[in-house]
Amino acid sequence: MDPKQTFGQGGLNQFLAADELVDRIGLDDDEIAWRKEFVGFDEEDERRLANLEALLRENQNEIADDFYDKILQYKQTRDVIDRSPKGVESLKQTQRAYLVSLSTGDYDQSFFANRARVGKLHEMLDMPLKHYVGQYGVYYTLLLHQLNERAQEQVVDAIEEWVDEQDSDGSGLSGFVNALGFGGDEDEGLEESFEETVRDAVDGGMMDVLSLLRIINLDMQIATDTYVDSYAQRLEDSIERRQRLAREVEEDVQGPIEELHKAGGVIASRAQTISSHTNAQAKHTNQAATELGELSAAVEEIASVADDVRSESERAEQLTAEGVDAADDALDELEAIEDATDDVTKSAADLETRTEEIDAVLERLDDVAERTTVLAKNAKIEASRSGGSNSGTMGVIANEVESFAEQTKRDLAAIEDAVEGVREDAIETVETTEETASRIDDGTDRVRETMDSLEEIHDAVGQTATKMEDIAAATDQQARNVESAATTVEEISQTANQVADATESVAAASEEQTASLQSVGETVSRLTNEDDEDDQPVYEQVQ
Repeated sequence: MDPKQTFGQGGLNQFLAADELVDRIGLDDDEIAWRKEFVGFDEEDERRLANLEALLRENQNEIADDFYDKILQYKQTRDVIDRSPKGVESLKQTQRAYLVSLSTGDYDQSFFANRARVGKLHEMLDMPLKHYVGQYGVYYTLLLHQLNERAQEQVVDAIEEWVDEQDSDGSGLSGFVNALGFGGDEDEGLEESFEETVRDAVDGGMMDVLSLLRIINLDMQIATDTYVDSYAQRLEDSIERRQRLAREVEEDVQGPIEELHKAGGVIASRAQTISSHTNAQAKHTNQAATELGELSAAVEEIASVADDVRSESERAEQLTAEGVDAADDALDELEAIEDATDDVTKSAADLETRTEEIDAVLERLDDVAERTTVLAKNAKIEASRSGGSNSGTMGVIANEVESFAEQTKRDLAAIEDAVEGVREDAIETVETTEETASRIDDGTDRVRETMDSLEEIHDAVGQTATKMEDIAAATDQQARNVESAATTVEEISQTANQVADATESVAAASEEQTASLQSVGETVSRLTNEDDEDDQPVYEQVQ
């Protein structure tokens, strides 16, 4: 089958308007002629490519196989091939046809239109441009390997032909050795005709390579144009959508922008007011933080005093307990004194009874003394009456008895005085004892009252000590709470300062937003204005 009929005739052609594509990229006869001239492609290149047909046909299977072996190694290129409606074997057949078509084309407008269609088909498969252009690098390796072999064969054939010509002259091998510069003269180089033969052969091989590279370059240009055309179409569609969207946006946002502009002014004003209030709040919060700090110090002082009071309360409780014990001891002593007073009162009563008994005895002794005195007086009278020796003795006895009686009276009087003094002392003692007993009773009652008071004080002091412990604990907790509150207020103060700064920033941002909204409005209105550049064809802009 003719390669020109096989190549580029895939299932996607039904979705491709090739004539419109050629027209869009401007691929007419003049454009093709200019591009050929620009890269130096002429009839000589066409001749050389025609001479390469046999080489390309002979190696088309090997080149197609090696080509797909290479590109199938990469996932990106495999994904593109998977999107093709053709299988790998069909693609290889297309590749072989493309390879042969390089040397069998007429290189006219129809030839390059077919190249444009092939490039578009690759773009429709979403093959990236880097893949498409990169494939030519794979081609260069495969094609130049074959051309290199051909060029070497051409050089060898040229040398052999030259040698055959030398043999016809009779020079034979010596002529070939001399042509290589080994004739014995050190100054001699390659023989001029031999060197020219070799150079012509090498030059012919290089010109074949250049011809192949030129047609591939033209091919690559056309394929690239199809990609650019697609990008340009997308760009035109995008610009058209952008313009349509811009018109719609202008209609839709013009009113809201004006409202936002007004709202932005209101927001800026309110943000300024909020900033003022926030600054005042920050100032008050700083003041509250300072006062809380002072309160925290005061609470800590109260906590310290509460600890001291608690210690004193515990000490008072201990002293009160000791006072209760001492009062108990005093009450015991008072009861003992009261018992002793009762004994004293009883002894005083007994003493008064004995004193009365002594008075009775003294009365009897006084009566005896009176009688003795009378007896002495009578004895004297009788002695003076009787006279004689007995009268002297009786007189002496009478005197002694009288003296005894008088002494007895004096002693009785002294005893009576002493007894009277004892009576008076006893009476005074009894009175003092009764008064003391009364006072002891009063003191006992007061001690009992004192004990009751001390017990109440002890209970109260115990409760006070317990409550002071609670107060101390509560005060410590309050101190921690106040300290935590002070820290919190300080953080609030810092936050308020930050809020104030942020509010000022918001106010400034609102002002900037208002200005930006005005700028946005102007920009949106400009979106629908097409400038000179937008009026130019998209393809020319891309070029």
